[in-house]
Amino acid sequence: MDATDNLNLPYILPAQAQKHVTHNEALKALDALLHLAVLSRSTGTPPASPVAGDRYIVPAGATGEWAGQTKAVAAWQDGAWTFHAPREGWLAQVADENRLLVFKAGDWLPAAFDIAVADRIGINATADATNRLAVAAPASLFNNEGAGHQIKVNKANAGDTASLLFQTNWSGRAEMGLAGSDAFRIKVSADGSAFNDALVADPATGRVTFPAGVQGMRPQLAAGRTYYVSTGGNDGNSGLTAGAPFATLQKAINEAHKLDTAGYDVTIELANGSYAGATVPRALPGGGTLFIKGNETTPASVVLSSGLVFGSGAQARVSGIRIAIATDLVHGLSVGNGVSLRLGRMEYGAVGANADHIFCDNPCQIVLEDNVAITGGARRHMNIGAGVLLAEGRTFTLTGAPAFTQFAAARNCGAVSLSNPTVSGSATGSRYLAETNGVINTFGKAATFLPGSTAGTTPSGGIYA
Repeated sequence: MDATDNLNLPYILPAQAQKHVTHNEALKALDALLHLAVLSRSTGTPPASPVAGDRYIVPAGATGEWAGQTKAVAAWQDGAWTFHAPREGWLAQVADENRLLVFKAGDWLPAAFDIAVADRIGINATADATNRLAVAAPASLFNNEGAGHQIKVNKANAGDTASLLFQTNWSGRAEMGLAGSDAFRIKVSADGSAFNDALVADPATGRVTFPAGVQGMRPQLAAGRTYYVSTGGNDGNSGLTAGAPFATLQKAINEAHKLDTAGYDVTIELANGSYAGATVPRALPGGGTLFIKGNETTPASVVLSSGLVFGSGAQARVSGIRIAIATDLVHGLSVGNGVSLRLGRMEYGAVGANADHIFCDNPCQIVLEDNVAITGGARRHMNIGAGVLLAEGRTFTLTGAPAFTQFAAARNCGAVSLSNPTVSGSATGSRYLAETNGVINTFGKAATFLPGSTAGTTPSGGIYA
């Protein structure tokens, strides 16, 4: 045997002359084949001016001195090309491809390695079958590589969970993500067992709800809201069902003004009984109309013993209520600046001295949308200063000849507009007062049309028509 098995390096034989020649040939072969890196495997013609140490894999069809050396390693050494036939398993790095090749099954092929992928990784921690990646560290950093960076948590089905769980001593305290549905939610727990939803985002609408309530933020409505009030109720109740009503109208109004109505209406339903009046201080946050409803079939069944006050641009509709007030100087309905008030079926009993059934002294609009029953007197049934009261085709039914200083008054450019009205019954006192450019328009009714026992007056530029 005169050469090595793998690199075919020549042995120095016993009693060989010129041993240095054989030794040098072996060194040249080692220099050519050890850490094998060739310039190319696609160059088919030997370079005209190679550099000492240049190596190539000879491709098929090569010409010149490389002819017939297909797949061999050609090395330029000592001013000549030497050729080395590859053996199974040789590795060669190809510079112009930046690729590692292996000689396998008679050809140079891309090198491939079978690497066993770990099924779990623990970094300063012990991973297990469930927690296959475990890290114990002061912090973890996920940085971008040139732009953004996403962390993806995927689940198989909508009913599964994809979330982040925050724990104290291995007991869950807060969780955020898709827990049991496709709605994003944040939930918290005091004991790691019972969790309360704090925030839920609907995936279809993006609307966020706060199931446990919210402080410092108005709950936003996604539909109309109704509050219930009953004489047997309690202001500590929710007021959201007839079985858990509030006790007072004012409580229901206050709760309505804690909402962001998002344009939806709020209705307050009063069960039969007697209640104190209330103040609607302003418009509902978020818009919408505040409906205050009593018994629209029998208004006398729901009685307010003190007045309703509307201010600061409130939009409201009141119906199914009887107003009867014993206290002096308390108007039945007091309508403030910028208010839009619609009145359904109403009944007005007697009110105290120097008080009116309907009073306004600022720009506002009052619309009578149903007929009116009057069973008791007042200073004036309607006393409109600077605002406007509108009614079309309404009937005023008076029982028992109630007494008024004036039945209707329009002052300070205020207007009472009664289109096609009907009056049933009688009253005592002056029929009307139109003063300081106030207008009472009955659309051509006689000066004796409105109820009363004495003539109306129009001082200081007032008009009755």
